[in-house]
Amino acid sequence: MLQLLEKRWPGAAGRLRADALIELGTWPDVQVRRVPDEMIGTRCSVAGGYVHDTTPPTLTVTESLSLRRRQFTALHELGHHLQKTDARLALAVRRQPADRETFEDAACDVFASLVLISDEMLQPRPGSRSPSASDVCSLFERTQASRAACSVRIAQQLGTDGVVAVLDSAGIVSFAAAHGEVYPPARGWSQAHTPLVRAALHRHANVQVDDTYVQYRSGSTSIRLYGDAAWSGDYLITVAVLDRPGWKPFAPPRTGPGGFVSRQEFCEVCEEQFLPTENCPKCRNSRCPAGHCACTHAADRQCERCFLTLHPNRFASPTARMCKECAE
Repeated sequence: MLQLLEKRWPGAAGRLRADALIELGTWPDVQVRRVPDEMIGTRCSVAGGYVHDTTPPTLTVTESLSLRRRQFTALHELGHHLQKTDARLALAVRRQPADRETFEDAACDVFASLVLISDEMLQPRPGSRSPSASDVCSLFERTQASRAACSVRIAQQLGTDGVVAVLDSAGIVSFAAAHGEVYPPARGWSQAHTPLVRAALHRHANVQVDDTYVQYRSGSTSIRLYGDAAWSGDYLITVAVLDRPGWKPFAPPRTGPGGFVSRQEFCEVCEEQFLPTENCPKCRNSRCPAGHCACTHAADRQCERCFLTLHPNRFASPTARMCKECAE
């Protein structure tokens, strides 16, 4: 994706790092549109969207985001534009055996973080110890990148299964990035009742625990993890890892039940996560318990106001030209 960026727009990476919104505003290939929060769903890892069938394609960004977060979100959506408009990248997504949307979303997160934070901006990691929550805070303070971008770059350095998350002051996930087999919690989902976050919110202080977990929307949890939490302004940064936590001088490897909970997928029709158990023989994508799969989206259509492509159940009637949210 970085190679394609340089091929299409030579030298753009540096200009995007300086100010992605200003730079993208000069491009005839895409347009950036700011939209209210309620027009953005929770499926994507960021508060934004990509609309491919406008002229030019539209990168949507939630209005309420901070400037740094808007930069990260715009670059994430630019990543989707690259994925959708290059045959080689599109093929790489289609070749994924399952959960292609999560794969593409994660690739866009990494792309945005690499544009905003070069390798030279990262501090070298001694040995094989994982970074801590304070390392995320330090990277945020040393750069102009968002906490989300910093979380992605730190997650790449974990060296073990784990997750880095940005939570609001109530423990709700604003952004999460994972490494290895662990699945990140959904944006907008509460972690307030997990041992690590509960302690950090109760004390309103940086905390470390030896026994925590990630809470998923389905009600399931990951296996036990070492956890570290640090406050960054009004946000709580958490790092949870399987072993080798960098904030402890010694931590024995975890024993007990092996592996994490099965990877979950998201049904756009039911608007719920589910554990995949069967694939559709036609589209080969996972079916949710209600029987929905990629075939269900054949009738998706675009709202003429927010420009998002949505399932028919998001419209009041078959002839409605605006989605329910825009029509209110």
